[in-house]
Parts: sequence; C-alpha cells; structure tokens
Amino acid sequence: MQSMSYSEMSDLALLQLCLWREARGEIHDAKRGVAHVIVNRSMKASWWNHHHSGNLGSVILYPYQFSSFNPGDPNEKKWPQDDDPDFRDCCAVASAVTSGSDQDNTAGATYYYDTSISWPEAWGKQEAYVNTANIGRLKFWKPIPPRSNNAEDVEDATTGEK
Repeated sequence: MQSMSYSEMSDLALLQLCLWREARGEIHDAKRGVAHVIVNRSMKASWWNHHHSGNLGSVILYPYQFSSFNPGDPNEKKWPQDDDPDFRDCCAVASAVTSGSDQDNTAGATYYYDTSISWPEAWGKQEAYVNTANIGRLKFWKPIPPRSNNAEDVEDATTGEK
C-alpha cells in the first residue's frame, strides 16, 4: 500500500490500513474482531462518526480512537508492503467483514484494548461495560445499555404487554 493522504483513501483502504496498524501480528480472529468493532461503530450514529452512520472512514479517523492514527504514535507513519502476509490477511478480513459475509465474533463490541495495558480510564468505569470476547491479546467490550425509566418501555409483569 502506497503512502497517501487519508482523504484520498476509500473506506475499505482505511479499514485495511487500520487493521494492519492495529492488529498485525495478531491471530486472524483478533483481526476480525477489530474490523467488527469498526463496523459496529459505523452502524450506530454517535460521537465517533459525527452522528452519521455507515461511514468507516469517519470512525477510523476520529481523533484518538485508534492509537495507530494518533499524532506521535510509533505506527502512525507506517505503511504496509503489498506482499506482507499480515497485510494480505488484513485485506481479506476487511473485505469479508464489509461485504457482510463474516459473522461478528465480538457480539457487538464497539471497543477493544490489548491485554498489555489495563482498563482504559478514558472510557469511564469498567462496570458500565460488558466484556464480549477475548481473542488473541485483545479484549472486546460494549457499553451496558442504560435501563429505561420510561413507563411505556416497561413490560407489565402480569400481562407481558407494554
């Protein structure tokens, strides 16, 4: 892959690069997990994609979300060689996940971190998340949805109706 401006890259190319920077050296299923985290984030309109769902590039490039794109990160300026076996695996994973032919192996995770670090304090309290998968050296997480206090959303215990 040739070094270029991120703005010139397709969503697929950004995903391939992100996977390679974030998960090269990981097992295949961990790469799949990272790809699914990115896709899961892109499907939900939130702060990490400027509240526009479906855009992988905005999720990947949102500041300080994927460390390999952070200014000063050792991976920030690295670009894979086309014949790198890890990059070929990342490309295959990216294609399978974006085409929908690869089932989410993270159970809907929108976060992950490497086991070499402890809980990322910037995420908030660990009790607000559920660990959905541990694959390779990566732990995958998603927030626990807030409980609704809206009477319309509460199921009647006697009738089973809302």
